[in-house]
Amino acid sequence: MGKTLLNIFLVLICLGVLLSLLPYAWILFIPAIFLYRRKFREEPLRKKKYTAALGTLSLLSLCAFGYAQASPPDVEKISISPTSNYEMDVNSEYPINIQIQPEDARPKKLELVTDNGLLTLDYSQGESSCLLKSSGKTGETNVCLKTPDGKNSNAIHISVTDKKAEAEAKKKAEEEAKKKAEKEAKQKAEAEAKQKAEEEARLQAEAAAKQQAEEEVRLQAEAQAKQQAEEEARLQAEAQAKQQAEEEARLQAEAAAAQEAEAAAAQPVEQMVWLSATGEKYHRIPNCGNMNPDKARQIPLSQAEGSYEACKNCW
Repeated sequence: MGKTLLNIFLVLICLGVLLSLLPYAWILFIPAIFLYRRKFREEPLRKKKYTAALGTLSLLSLCAFGYAQASPPDVEKISISPTSNYEMDVNSEYPINIQIQPEDARPKKLELVTDNGLLTLDYSQGESSCLLKSSGKTGETNVCLKTPDGKNSNAIHISVTDKKAEAEAKKKAEEEAKKKAEKEAKQKAEAEAKQKAEEEARLQAEAAAKQQAEEEVRLQAEAQAKQQAEEEARLQAEAQAKQQAEEEARLQAEAAAAQEAEAAAAQPVEQMVWLSATGEKYHRIPNCGNMNPDKARQIPLSQAEGSYEACKNCW
């Protein structure tokens, strides 16, 4: 009995090895059944038991063979297309094509790998295509597909935008820009009008200041002219008064001289004598003897007689 169990154990080990190595091990069980049936043909009970066991193993091996034939090969490479950057609306879907190598490989489930969970994967369309659906958020993300055994496809960049919101924002921005432009135009017009008014006021002020300056210059010129005329009149009056005074003084001097001449003519003329510079005598002539006529002087005779002696040579 122990030997039989050992044989069964060894057979099972061999079967396990064969099943793990090749799905074709079931072929070996067919001759094994006949060999065991022949060996235990004298023992019907053991013969039935071993036949059932080998038949069961053959059936399992056959099922494994069928499953191996029906199961697709493992995925070696996966890629998605289109590979260019794409922009999708927040309320839309983006179809992508799936290429798997080898072509007969069939992954049971593909996982969507994203940066921030903006998209979800709809794999219900078939094995060669799927849909990327928005989760209702906007932004940018890189996505790729991942097989159950950890193989990743190429990544594509997708921008999720809310076109309706962007259109409304654009419309709002345009309206605000229009209002801003109108406001700026109004402010510009007001500023130009204010500048024009200030310029006109400045010109008027300059004109008034110029006119006032001209008026002041005119008045100053008139005042200077008047002052000059008054000064000239004063000088002329002074000159006339001086001339008149001089004329009167001349006339008075002439009158006085005439009176003196008349008085002198009425009185007898006193004789004049000459005195030398150092002499003590008076002379009748200025060059008497050694007398220097350049230094001689005249005095009345009445004055000379009281202080000097008469010269005996000329007197």
